[in-house]
Amino acid sequence: MHHKRTPVWLALGLSGVIVLAVVALLSLGGTSARAAQPSTSNALGMAEGDSPTPVAPTPIPHVDHSQFEILQQDFETPQDVTKACLSCHEDAATEIQHTTHWTWEFVNETTGQTLGKKHVINDFCISPESNEPRCTSCHVGYGWKDNTFDFSAQENVDCLVCHDTTGTYKKAPPAAGYPADDVDLNQVAMNVGATSRQTCGACHFYGGGGNEVKHGDLDSSLVNPPYELDVHMSPEGGNFTCTTCHTTDHHDIKGSRYSMDPEQWKGCESCHTSAPHSLSILNKHAEKVACQTCHVPEYARGGFATKMSWDWSKAGEFNADGSIKVVKDEHGNIIYHTFKGEFVDEEDVVPEYLWFNGTVTYTLATDTIDPTSVVSINKFEGDRNDPNSKIWPVKHFTGVQPYDSVNNTLVIPHLFGNDDTSYWKNFDWGKAIQSGMDYAGLPYSGEYGFVKTEMYWPITHMVAPAEDALQCQDCHTENGRLDFAALGYSEEETQRLTHFPPIVADQTASPQSPQACAECHESEYNQWAESKHGEVGTGCVACHSLEGEGEHPTVAYTIDKGSETCAACHLDEYADWKDSKHGEANISCVSCHNPHNQQQKVTDGNATSCENCHHQIASDAEHSTHAAAGVTCTDCHKNTHENTGHTFSIEKDTCVNCHGETIHTADAIVTGAGLTSDISEKPETEPAQKTTEELAEEQAATAGIHATPPVAVSVVVGIILLVGIYWVFFTKDSEAESDDSSSES
Repeated sequence: MHHKRTPVWLALGLSGVIVLAVVALLSLGGTSARAAQPSTSNALGMAEGDSPTPVAPTPIPHVDHSQFEILQQDFETPQDVTKACLSCHEDAATEIQHTTHWTWEFVNETTGQTLGKKHVINDFCISPESNEPRCTSCHVGYGWKDNTFDFSAQENVDCLVCHDTTGTYKKAPPAAGYPADDVDLNQVAMNVGATSRQTCGACHFYGGGGNEVKHGDLDSSLVNPPYELDVHMSPEGGNFTCTTCHTTDHHDIKGSRYSMDPEQWKGCESCHTSAPHSLSILNKHAEKVACQTCHVPEYARGGFATKMSWDWSKAGEFNADGSIKVVKDEHGNIIYHTFKGEFVDEEDVVPEYLWFNGTVTYTLATDTIDPTSVVSINKFEGDRNDPNSKIWPVKHFTGVQPYDSVNNTLVIPHLFGNDDTSYWKNFDWGKAIQSGMDYAGLPYSGEYGFVKTEMYWPITHMVAPAEDALQCQDCHTENGRLDFAALGYSEEETQRLTHFPPIVADQTASPQSPQACAECHESEYNQWAESKHGEVGTGCVACHSLEGEGEHPTVAYTIDKGSETCAACHLDEYADWKDSKHGEANISCVSCHNPHNQQQKVTDGNATSCENCHHQIASDAEHSTHAAAGVTCTDCHKNTHENTGHTFSIEKDTCVNCHGETIHTADAIVTGAGLTSDISEKPETEPAQKTTEELAEEQAATAGIHATPPVAVSVVVGIILLVGIYWVFFTKDSEAESDDSSSES
């Protein structure tokens, strides 16, 4: 039997079509992978070369609630609004009831303390217990007037306080969380939407009884702040809402002043990463200094003063006619009130600074205190040896408040109410304390006194523009912001850290500018102008300073050649040098470096300054294979990624950095063959930023998507397919025909 032979042209034609189709598909796959990646921005939403700036999340699409029939009614009670909301949002109330906003409780798993407004005593309004109708005006619920409140009743959840967009919803101050009588519930319900700075601020801006009383960095100026007040919240900046940073998960909001555990709350690093600066020295600071320390230079700078102290012992004074006494300062701030005592208010406050690892411990009503010293109501844990601690800016608030002078415990007074035991009715501390302690179920001896207290509040809002951030000299001077001794630094360390060289801001106009010095010191000026110091603007007075009043040359400049002068900026190099043999022998930086051009000092034609002192070692090295390859002392003794190289020791990576995979090839150093890296191209301490294309490739690979294969791969695939098809259509027919011929034979 004869089989019809397939024409060669047909086999080749089919093969070509298939090859083209395969190549096209592979190319489309690669194109899709690339198209899925951003071409002009990286994973942080920033263009190539830009600094890492956080990007606000895409706004939640607005739903026009006025179209829902269930909301088109005249609500008799706020609970009726909640029931209408829950008809669609069935799980919302249950979610809310598991949050601190509802329970006013927070269990700190690190310390084991049960905290939250319900349990913590403060030195502002002291405690909500027995004072609920007034304090719970900031609760996300209705009707919490005493300790019989039903926390399980879902209709008591207040949806409107967080989701109002009209700006008209407000709670009545003494009404246990119920809205004011003039609130149009129907209008508000039909205009609910996402939370905002205004809705969050309705409570958080006014904590402690007024605008900017408690926190210091939270007040009504942040509803629509200018850029210079807060770069994140300003419409001119990031236009962030509170939930941009305090993200939500089933109504549970991240970030709590009771605990700022870095494992749970990343804060600034969520957007800016742990190495946000272009200068390694600043990133080194960021390892131990909180971002807010430099970027919130002052708080309470939005036009409202914050309370810095509150003395309850002065309360109860009346005017001569028996009326309530109220005294205001020249700015209109209340500094005395019969109900509350004496206050100190301040604006543009420089924070205090302390070590903080995210854990806060509290002095509770059940804890014994020492009334002979200031009682710390809360304590920020951490110290300089704690790897999780950073230097944080805080508001340090002081108070004077009542305590049980027999049991030595802080007390809970009954302040608000129309009954005879309320302090604001009878002004009798004994009755008010007894009533409050009975209500809380706590023991009270019947004897009271007043004790000095203090509280700390973390400063994290009111982030200033970068150009207004703190500069080196703000902290590293004798009268700088940081009390290094109090932060745990030794006297020697404090001396070095506080003698930061002054830097003249306008170096062209100042009589102490490099240009002025150049009139006499031309050679030194020319060296400086071409140096790294000259490039970054570190002028003469950064290292030299006047001994006293007057101008040079009447009064001499100091010329301190000690390494401590350089250490003011070169912290890492100084630390390594101090641990080295050079440091032990006090061979200072300027022994090896010319301070004006920072280059090595060499004599007698030496290649490095090492040879100036290490004569015998240099002589021995002349006959080595390293010397034959042109390798100098510093090529080995500073070649490491383990430190800055100023220990001058050979580290475990020193040889590998040059020899790499050829480390076991004996003649590699002599011939120069196989060297895998160039010492001069040693990576910086910070890893290089990946390009957009590299990020795209990496993300594509992670997702299992591959970029377009090389053309050679496509050609090989095509040839294989062509041969296969040709064999199927042509060779196989020939074999069959041959078999038929054999059969016929």
